[in-house]
Amino acid sequence: MRYFVWVSVFILSFSFTSFAQTLYWFTGAGIKKPAQVIAKAFNKTHKNKVVIIAGGSGQVLNQIIQSKRGDIYTLVDVDFLKKAQRFRAISGYKKILKLTPIFLLSKDGEKKIKSFYDLAKDDIRIAGGNPRAMCLGKTFKQIISKLPSKMASKIQKNIAVRCLNVFQIVGYVKEGVVDAGIVLDKALIKNTHLKYITIPQRYNVNRYGYVALVSYSKNKKAQEELYNFILKHLYVYKKFGFEVIK
Repeated sequence: MRYFVWVSVFILSFSFTSFAQTLYWFTGAGIKKPAQVIAKAFNKTHKNKVVIIAGGSGQVLNQIIQSKRGDIYTLVDVDFLKKAQRFRAISGYKKILKLTPIFLLSKDGEKKIKSFYDLAKDDIRIAGGNPRAMCLGKTFKQIISKLPSKMASKIQKNIAVRCLNVFQIVGYVKEGVVDAGIVLDKALIKNTHLKYITIPQRYNVNRYGYVALVSYSKNKKAQEELYNFILKHLYVYKKFGFEVIK
């Protein structure tokens, strides 16, 4: 009898755990922190568990496409959204955030740069983004394309490094390797204690954040559950300083 009870408990335990799924949430590095908070809340209240995989929006999209896996993809560039659609890597999405690019300044950069136009000075070093890996690369390129040709040429020459994600840019600025670095929104520098300059609206390019359903999901029901949970917890992004689109 004791043996029968033990076997029954084992079978029930195994049956319960076997239905638990691991959900993979791929996210752009710049919006990773709110994703981590939402994932933690989800993991506390659901049997399925979320794993966050972060990097440049383009980087993580390549991982999704190459590995043919994933459940949720949050990103901050419409070009990567279109690429995901071309590869049929996503089955649906919603626009959730509006982001306004700025330039973060290092301690030395504060002394040299008082306005956006100072980025064209001869002794300025700028951290940009790799257009293939992250949206900031494309954003910077679009901003430069709006500038007068002489100013655009000078700023292009001042780009000292092209990074793979926003954390690299912030790191280079913090360490003083560069004088300035482009970031997608002031919400991303909330706890850096570093100053920034704004970009004149006529030159700036607003970006938007999206949450998408990855078409390779192995459990559509669990995926939908997480997707809806994210949409109900968008206020978490707002707490981190992001502008949430209702």
